[in-house]
Amino acid sequence: MARIGLFNLGVNYNGNRSDKTLRIGFVPLVDCAPIALAYETGLYREHGLEIELMREPGWATIRDKMAYGELDAAHAPVGLAFALNWGLGVLPQPCLTGYLLNSNGDAISVSRELYEAGVTDPDTLAVEIRTSRRERPLTFGVPHQFSTHHFLLLQWLRPAGIVPGRDIQIVVLPPSLMSSCLAAGDIDGFCVGEPFNTLATEKGNGVILAESADLSPMHPEKALVVAESFEDEKHDQHIKLIRATAEAARRLETHEGREAAVEILSRPHYLGLDSTLIESSLFAGESEAAGAVTSKRFHIFSHPEVNRPTNDKGNWLLSHMRNAGLLEGVNTKAGPLLSDIFREDLFEEATAEDSNFQPEPHLDSQILKIEIKP
Repeated sequence: MARIGLFNLGVNYNGNRSDKTLRIGFVPLVDCAPIALAYETGLYREHGLEIELMREPGWATIRDKMAYGELDAAHAPVGLAFALNWGLGVLPQPCLTGYLLNSNGDAISVSRELYEAGVTDPDTLAVEIRTSRRERPLTFGVPHQFSTHHFLLLQWLRPAGIVPGRDIQIVVLPPSLMSSCLAAGDIDGFCVGEPFNTLATEKGNGVILAESADLSPMHPEKALVVAESFEDEKHDQHIKLIRATAEAARRLETHEGREAAVEILSRPHYLGLDSTLIESSLFAGESEAAGAVTSKRFHIFSHPEVNRPTNDKGNWLLSHMRNAGLLEGVNTKAGPLLSDIFREDLFEEATAEDSNFQPEPHLDSQILKIEIKP
C-alpha cells in the first residue's frame, strides 16, 4: 500500500555515545515538542543528562527498539506500554511511565472525494458505505493498534453502526505516510496526530471532520515510556529526565514557548515541514489557515491532570483496548498491576517542587477540567 520508503530515518545525533548517554526515541509529530524543546534549549544538559535523540519513522520501530533495549526511553502512545508488558505483537518487555506528555492532539480526516460525496460525519459515512459501489472496502489508517487514534476512530464510528472488518478496513501506517497514502487513493481517511491532518488539508487531499478534543476531551495521548530495568538501575537519571521534560512542557503552555517549538519542529531533524503547518496546529483556534484544526484546547502539554499517570487513565485505556478486541485471550491480571505500569509515585517524586505551579497558557484555563469518557 504505502509506496514511499521512509523506513530508514533513524537519526543519530551523537555518533560517539558514552555509557552515560540516554537514547530517547521519538516519532516526528507535533506532540514530541516537550522532548524536542528540552533537548534543543539545553534543559536536559542543565539537569546533568547526556541525551541522544533517535528519530524513528513510526510506532512499530519505537516498540521494537524498546523491546530489544535499543532505547532507554521513548515518546510513545500510552497504550504501547501495555502492549510491551503483555508481549502483544512484540517480545515482552516490562516497561512503565511516570509522566504523560500531553492530552488531545489528534483528528479524523477523510479524502476530498468522500467529503464531496457528502461524507461529513459517521452517519453520512454509513450512508456512503451502504449506497456506493466500490472496487474495495473503504479503508482508514491509524498509526498503531494500541494508539489512542485507533480507539478514537472506533468511538467515532460506533454510533453509526459501522463495524470494522465488515463495513470498512482499518490499516496501520506510520503517521508520515497518512497524507501521501490518502492522496494516492490507498486509504480513504485516517485518524492521526498533527501536523498530518493539516498537511492533507493544505494539499487539498483531505478534510478534517473531527478533533479528539471534542471526541474525548483531555484523553491521555503520548507518554514518556521507559524500560523497567532503566528505572531500577538509573532511577536518579529517570527522575531528572521527567523533571527536564516537565519543565519544557510548562514552557509550551506559553506563547513564547510555542513559538520556539514551531521553529524547532520545522527543522529537518524533527518534522522538516513548513513552519506555518506546525504553527497552525500549535496555535489552533488562532490560525487563519483554511481547514486547519480549530480547537483552542487542541494541544495541552502541561497540567497535573494531563501529565499525571493515574489509574483512571489506565482504566480508560484498558476499556478501549477491550472494546477494540485487543485483549481477547489476554489475562491482564497475570501481568503487572496497573499501578506498576502507570507510576504515579514517580510523577510525584519528579514534580514535587512544581506542586504550586499554576499554568498561564494561551488557552482557556477552563479546559483543564478533566473529562475522560469510556
